[in-house]
Amino acid sequence: MAVHRAVADELAAKLQALGCCEFVSKEGEAGHSEAMFRIREKRRRVDELIGDAKFLQRLLEPYEVKKESSLAKMLGEVPTFTFDQLAAQVNEKKFTEFTSSMRDIERRLTETRADISRLKGLLSQITLLESVEYPLEFFTTGTDLVAGAIYSAPKAAAQAMAERIVKELGDMVEMQRLAGSEKDPNETFAVLCRKSELERLQDTAAGFGAARIDVPKDFALTAAAEKETLSSEISGLEKKEEELIGELSSSADEGLRMARNYGDYWTILHNRLEAMETGEPTEEVLIWEFWTPKSFMKKVEYTVDAYSAYTELAAVEPDEGEEPPTLLKNAPWASCIEPLTIMYGTPTYGKVDPTSLMAPFFFVFLGMCFGDGGYGLVVAGILGYFLVKHRLSPTLRKFFVMMTVGMGMSVVMGALTGSWFGDAVTAFPFLGSLVPLVQSVQVLDPMRDPMTLLMISLALGFIQVLFGLAIAFSENWKSGDKLAAVSDQGGWIIFLCGLVLYGCAVSGSLAPVWLLPGKIAAIGGALLLVLTQGREKKGLASKLFSGVLSLYNVTGFLGDVLSYSRLLALGLGSAAVGMVINLLAGLVAGVPYVGIVLAVLIFVVGHTFSIVVNLLGAFIHSLRLQYVEFFGKFYNATGRDFTPLRNAAQYSRIQEDSSVN
Repeated sequence: MAVHRAVADELAAKLQALGCCEFVSKEGEAGHSEAMFRIREKRRRVDELIGDAKFLQRLLEPYEVKKESSLAKMLGEVPTFTFDQLAAQVNEKKFTEFTSSMRDIERRLTETRADISRLKGLLSQITLLESVEYPLEFFTTGTDLVAGAIYSAPKAAAQAMAERIVKELGDMVEMQRLAGSEKDPNETFAVLCRKSELERLQDTAAGFGAARIDVPKDFALTAAAEKETLSSEISGLEKKEEELIGELSSSADEGLRMARNYGDYWTILHNRLEAMETGEPTEEVLIWEFWTPKSFMKKVEYTVDAYSAYTELAAVEPDEGEEPPTLLKNAPWASCIEPLTIMYGTPTYGKVDPTSLMAPFFFVFLGMCFGDGGYGLVVAGILGYFLVKHRLSPTLRKFFVMMTVGMGMSVVMGALTGSWFGDAVTAFPFLGSLVPLVQSVQVLDPMRDPMTLLMISLALGFIQVLFGLAIAFSENWKSGDKLAAVSDQGGWIIFLCGLVLYGCAVSGSLAPVWLLPGKIAAIGGALLLVLTQGREKKGLASKLFSGVLSLYNVTGFLGDVLSYSRLLALGLGSAAVGMVINLLAGLVAGVPYVGIVLAVLIFVVGHTFSIVVNLLGAFIHSLRLQYVEFFGKFYNATGRDFTPLRNAAQYSRIQEDSSVN
């Protein structure tokens, strides 16, 4: 799109409000023109303001009175504005003056705290010298005639050192032995002498291994007087610190509101200017390139038509090697799974999107792993409450919907296996009237017949593994690599199906009539693999050897299928934990006076713990089966997300302006 600089900013704002245009930055093509210079200068100023907003947040958040709850923010309880309403709040002059005053307070607070820290350091030093009777000036600069030093000497040599000093310096020396701990291996002395004898004193003390203790030059009075002075100064500075903190606290709520709202506005503006900078400029025109979904093209054209006298819009083919971004689009029932797909990796543009393909499996597996009807109802009720009562972010809403559907499958699985809060229906006599209802829909008891559920789990795993191979077969066939489709996926599908048919017929799970078809399929698939898996090798012997060796990969498929046994393990785990909790509750229920209360407490706390732990395990393991066993067969996650220019804010919700539609 070519756009005249006179309407560039206004049109960019309209496209940003649409939220469907990803501007393309051309590396090495940064142009120079008056229009581009103005855009860059404006962005630099906006970046400075964003920096100031972040500074205010860092400074004021510790003193915020009405703190924003992280949970409330996550659940969408943030202010809602249109972009125009957000822009109308911004007063740059007021913000700049406020920021300047806050920087001044921060500077003074930093200086005050530094002074307090320095004085406290001196106070700790003066405490060590507290028993010195002489003015400390003698031990720093001294007077014209008198100087002194403080020494720490080993106790074994202390007495001899004192005697030697008196002997060497005679009557012109005065010495004080300072009080110390009995456990201290050294003794401390304060010594005064004639200034001219100070060097001689030093030599004598050094001869006994004594170390001189330096006295800070800040000290001149006696230790007691200096301590009183320091304590007074520290008290005054701490009062000043409290006053400065009070100023920050009184300004925190309003300052943070301003910093967050203004910061959101300037961040939106920064993103817009950054997108505008991608344009290739002439003196009067900017040429922008951007991706937009075909479904939004009419909206883009309608928006641009309002500036038809100043713009020229055309759809162009991508450059050679240029990869379009990927925007996932799935049916409503599967779209809630999209965050899981993105978490693994974005699909390559034009390749298969696994979202709707894995959705049925994920829901069923999550229900089987959680496996309790009561648990499913509780979690679904909680999630449903948040979905109805809160304006969740799109990603969080999808996640909650996904988990709610999964909990629905857990209710179904719980009904089929008779698991309602473990065995609560049969464990507690007052629920006995529900037993016929539970048994009327129960078709399986995993605690008594786990092998049936294990076979179901492995069968589902085998089906999903084959489904993954079938998807890879389809992708290779569509891309024109039919040999790879037939040999790499088709051969394994035939071979694996043949092995399963033959094994089931031999074990009696299937009628003997399936023996021959299974044997033929297994042998045919094996021959196909042997003849094709070494096709990249040179020489007939190498090709055949590689082909035969490839059959060893059947152990990998066996491992993949066996991984689905976790569906049984986790389902049984949920049921077993629930039964133990019910057993404990039943045991204490008969205790006089407090039995019922204890039973209810154990039931509620125990099942709450079980729900949390088992829900986490069910989600992680169900997802792992998709990522490792399923996606590994076909999914190529080398795409990049579609990241359009949009009015996205961190601390507020930007309401769509109907005027741009």
